[in-house]
Amino acid sequence: MDIIKQKKILIASILGLVGLIINLDPSPLFANIQLILGNACYVICAILFGPWYALYTAMITVSGLFIAWDSSHVYLLFPIEAIFLGLARRKGIYSLYASIVFWITIGMPLFYLYVILNTNLPSSHLPFIILKQAINGVFYAGIASLLVILTPSFWSFQPKAKNKQRRTFSAQLTYAFTLVISLALLLAALLFNNQFIHRYQALLSENIKESAQQLGTLAQAYIDTHVQALSTAASGLSLREATLAQQQLSLSKLHQMYPGFITMLIANEQGNIKGASPVSRLSGRSDNEATLSIIDRDYFIEAFVNQQNFISPVFLGRGFGNDPIVAISAPIYAADNAYHPVGIIEGSLDLSKFKEIDKTNKVFKNQSIVLVDSKNRVIFASPELSIAPLSEFSYSQNSPDYTSPLPMLNILDQENMAPEYVFASFKLENNWKLYVLNPFRPLVLLVENMYIATFAILIISLLITFLITRVISARLTRPLEEIANKFSTSNKNSNNDYGIDDDSPKEIYSLYMRLKQSKKQLIGYQLALEEKVALRTFELEQANIQLKTLAEKDSLTGLYNRRYAEDKFSVIQESCQRTDEVIAIAILDLDRFKHINDTYGHLSGDATLKTVAKLLKDDFKRDGDIIVRYGGEEFLVIMPLCNALKIESHLENFKLRLANTVIESTDKTAHFNVTTSIGAVIANGTYSDALEDWIKQADINLYSAKHEGRNQLVFTTLLDKATKNEFNQ
Repeated sequence: MDIIKQKKILIASILGLVGLIINLDPSPLFANIQLILGNACYVICAILFGPWYALYTAMITVSGLFIAWDSSHVYLLFPIEAIFLGLARRKGIYSLYASIVFWITIGMPLFYLYVILNTNLPSSHLPFIILKQAINGVFYAGIASLLVILTPSFWSFQPKAKNKQRRTFSAQLTYAFTLVISLALLLAALLFNNQFIHRYQALLSENIKESAQQLGTLAQAYIDTHVQALSTAASGLSLREATLAQQQLSLSKLHQMYPGFITMLIANEQGNIKGASPVSRLSGRSDNEATLSIIDRDYFIEAFVNQQNFISPVFLGRGFGNDPIVAISAPIYAADNAYHPVGIIEGSLDLSKFKEIDKTNKVFKNQSIVLVDSKNRVIFASPELSIAPLSEFSYSQNSPDYTSPLPMLNILDQENMAPEYVFASFKLENNWKLYVLNPFRPLVLLVENMYIATFAILIISLLITFLITRVISARLTRPLEEIANKFSTSNKNSNNDYGIDDDSPKEIYSLYMRLKQSKKQLIGYQLALEEKVALRTFELEQANIQLKTLAEKDSLTGLYNRRYAEDKFSVIQESCQRTDEVIAIAILDLDRFKHINDTYGHLSGDATLKTVAKLLKDDFKRDGDIIVRYGGEEFLVIMPLCNALKIESHLENFKLRLANTVIESTDKTAHFNVTTSIGAVIANGTYSDALEDWIKQADINLYSAKHEGRNQLVFTTLLDKATKNEFNQ
């Protein structure tokens, strides 16, 4: 007897140590939700040895959870479960059934009280956490029961029935079916939920990153456009001597062209403002305020003293208004000395324009944005975040207890362990940072609903399985009972194997044949499924090819888009650089295109773009030519290996051909023409490996063409001497 007790203690200790090791690393499911499998060890001990051995094993096993979680509740809840399951086993109650009863009557209420009294978890999380723990408890109890059934070496340790009614074979078969089906359903549900959650998180992460990239690009484009405008204006003011009246007139016209500036000003070398737009800001000042100095402002110091274009961090305006602003400034030089600054030109960005970007994003996605400057001060934040501009953007990262591939943060309640937002960030070229925030709570609600559905399905499946298997097991065991009754007085054939032959019962034989037939059908279904999967894979590959084509081409004109041009230019430039060939770049901007849209409608505007695209394809049809729709009404033509002596005339001919093309409005009530201004540059492949440098030079020429009255071609040749001599010969 002592030897048997020693063996039980030894097995209980081994099971406890195995459970402890498993529980040191619980399987993560979602956020702070983990699957506990090590507890199955003390459930095995409860089935084999009863409550007190189970209590001993449980105290060892849950120590792993205490190390992993640093929470003392594990020494209360799970040992009580071990004792309950051991007592239920003594009463002849199966462990799976006992586990369900325990969690409904004791486990869930006890766990709820502990969470309420000892944690700061939000009340909205409690039903989900408690329900998850109950599902987990039923799951590891089922695993333990199945391991005992499938392990013959455990059978000798099961308690012997004394003065107890033995279970019928029907009851045992019913429990076995219920156990296997319930575990299969629960495991499938957990795997599906986990896979779905991971996939959903991956899609959410991709969605947020894509939003951050798109919105960051829009913000960068908004800034770049105004920086370029201010730089161009500064260059224009530096080319000639201008009176104050002329400077004021130029500034007012520039402000009309770029309403993204709230105010604009021109200051002299003493930092005194000499021109402003709106001009009322300057003319409406009193005599005491007539001279307003900005000599202490960073945007004056950087532009005038350091002689560089400057984008300031966000700051509080003065004099022209007290709103948070971002200043863009550029130096103005003397007309006869390009190194001697005589003042600056400055524009204050309208930060409310970022609200339009935010609204555009909210049409499709439930996301918020925060834009901060290089000093982490808020430039713009979505209204629902209630973050004031100029304040420091403060947040806390997600708790390490939350295992999620998504970066998460808290803004409003930074001490709360439950995350508020999933986020992605995009860093702008001037070290600003754009954060895109997606609420985390909808994802938690989705997971909660999935686990609630899982628990409901489990309960319903248990009831249905129990009823069905009771009926099935009774029908299966009745022939066996009849055979047992018939041969109960003889043990002659008790050791003979029972096989499937001609003498087997019709029901057993029929079942065998049906299973065999089902297997064939299953193989047939499998082959059909494999064929269907292969077909779907082929269709998916074809769809991917179409998606790639759509990603490279503009849907309206059928021309390549900007991304394609940027990808292909590096190959073209590298090839021309190796062979010392030339490349021509031309930017075409349709003149007064807005007038066409306003007069004939946007559909006619689209028809105009298609007509221009067709003419471009007809005129630039060499294999190496790349025609790109670069912007709204802008087109880009990349012409490698071209003839430097003919390219200018070729572009001139296209300009004339377009001007002579008659376009019919979509309602067929009017005919009109459209002209284009062209900025072009030709240079050796060694000129630059960056497409932006070529486009910048062509854009300067385009600006000149527009300035000279539109419908003009401004062409720049940047060939090296050797190439020029070659063409001159």
